[in-house]
Amino acid sequence: KDYAYQQLQLVIEPIKDWKIYAEGNLNTITNFQHWEVLPVYAHDVNGDQYAFSWDGRAVGSTTVNEYGYKENFMTTNIYSDYFKQFDNGHFIKVMGGFNAEVMKTRSLSAQGDGLITPSVPTVNTTTTNPSVGGGYAHWSTAGFFGRLNYNYKERYLVEANVRYDGTSRFVGDERWGVFPSFSLGWNIAREDFFADYTDKVSTLKLRGSWGQLGNMNTKLWYPFYQSMSVGTNNGYWLVDGEKTNTAYAPGIVSSLMTWETIESWNLGLDWGAFNNRLTGTFDYFKRSTKDMVGPAPELSSVLGTGVPKINNSDMESYGFELEVSWRDRIGDLSYGVKAVVSDAQQKVTRYPNKSNSLSTWYSGRMNGDIWGYTTLGIAKTQEEMDAHLAKVNQSRLGNQWGAGDIMYADLNGDGEISNGANTLADHGDLKIIGNNTPRYNYGITLDAAYKGFDFSVFFQGIGKRDYWVSGAYFWGATGGMWQSAGFTEHWDFFRGEDNPLGANLNAYYPRPLFTSGKNMQTQSRYLQDASYLRMKNIQLGYTLPKSITSKAGMQSVRVYVSGDNLATISSMSKIFDPETIGGAWGDGKLYPLSKTISVGLNVNF
Repeated sequence: KDYAYQQLQLVIEPIKDWKIYAEGNLNTITNFQHWEVLPVYAHDVNGDQYAFSWDGRAVGSTTVNEYGYKENFMTTNIYSDYFKQFDNGHFIKVMGGFNAEVMKTRSLSAQGDGLITPSVPTVNTTTTNPSVGGGYAHWSTAGFFGRLNYNYKERYLVEANVRYDGTSRFVGDERWGVFPSFSLGWNIAREDFFADYTDKVSTLKLRGSWGQLGNMNTKLWYPFYQSMSVGTNNGYWLVDGEKTNTAYAPGIVSSLMTWETIESWNLGLDWGAFNNRLTGTFDYFKRSTKDMVGPAPELSSVLGTGVPKINNSDMESYGFELEVSWRDRIGDLSYGVKAVVSDAQQKVTRYPNKSNSLSTWYSGRMNGDIWGYTTLGIAKTQEEMDAHLAKVNQSRLGNQWGAGDIMYADLNGDGEISNGANTLADHGDLKIIGNNTPRYNYGITLDAAYKGFDFSVFFQGIGKRDYWVSGAYFWGATGGMWQSAGFTEHWDFFRGEDNPLGANLNAYYPRPLFTSGKNMQTQSRYLQDASYLRMKNIQLGYTLPKSITSKAGMQSVRVYVSGDNLATISSMSKIFDPETIGGAWGDGKLYPLSKTISVGLNVNF
């Protein structure tokens, strides 16, 4: 894969303080890929070589694939600004301009099977199953923008913006959108009435902003075009001895799809006190994504085709960020402390889910909510399980309940464990048992220096997070012979008094069952507390005095020892790393973070 970047800028100043800018950028990505499948050989007991089948392929099969892709992303900005600083402290700056973006892609692929010889793996030397593909695609945007800045003695600050943007992804009246924004700042420490306090508080600035931005990144580049699926020689009848070509009726499209509008407002405070030894910032924000492109509305099956997605959903995000630092010096000792904490939550405020099914989003749903059953415990004997089943029917989740199995709580009192209709109105014995959104992300940095020695340590963590882990890495005995895992933690499974491996009545895990998931239902007992505190880095160094290094012609010499990820405090299962869970491999199947200790030497001449 090759990347190429080209940039050009022209600046003209017709008169003093008035400038005109013309900018152009071109980013190019060229990607060529090749892969091949050649015969795989093994040796029999006599040492003779033979080809064998793998991945379901025929014995000795060969395949060659070639793929080429090119992407050109071009941007143009033409704008002008003018500013004026007045003697009485007023400052004004105006700007206006135009920008455009164009993305163009093209791709070409070819594949064939049955190489004439494995020593020449090219498409030209394949003999069977040829296939080709490729195409062009592009999108473009255009926008006009303006900005006004006002500043009075760094005491009052105002900025106002407006954008008028259009995109190729929408049509008609929905193509263009207007998106305004503004921000205000008040530096209280610059006010005359605050003059008596500036020796203690040198900075005290109150900020506020509101704005809208448009998002046109729909899943499809051409959502307004009807497209037909076509096939070659794949029909179900013969004409002149050949299969027919096919085409399927296209789904309907919406001409009303338009920009998603991201509206946000923010309140902030900056401060600096005690000769700026104590500094900090605080921000509270709220962000609403309006007219999100959500799922297609449900229509009667008599329509006979698919229903297009439209702008029918809203989501709200809100949270805060706080940063506080202290830096001081006592004689030859300088030291500093810095703490950062932030929090954010997301809430669905509108979604086309008329039944309020729990299987998808619904209005009022907090992003990350985990619905599950409440666990009473593990039955230690068959009699204990029988007594539980005499009051509660668990057959909806499984059968043949016995010692070592989970006993679930009947929250709605209907005598049966179930998820009801799996809706917000009727969710049976399910309830929200946690939320997997990382909350209260924080970091703490401590540093100090004394007569050439320096020390620093950085802690990072998450204050609140629930996490439901599924899969064999957590449960051990599940997924059959190919997926089941056996870690030390899995040994803590239920075993009765007569078990040849020894009794374990107070086990963490239920009895292992390879053929049933009845004990693995999402439930309170096995919900993980994924909050953690980790020492990300600790470092100790020493810088040689300049009186020594200068004699050797060196500017500075520093030796240090550093450690990464040396300590973690977490109550989560030790099988998993709380920092790396989530994502495509959230069940733990990824390379773990390493504990690293390094020693280094920095020399500057």
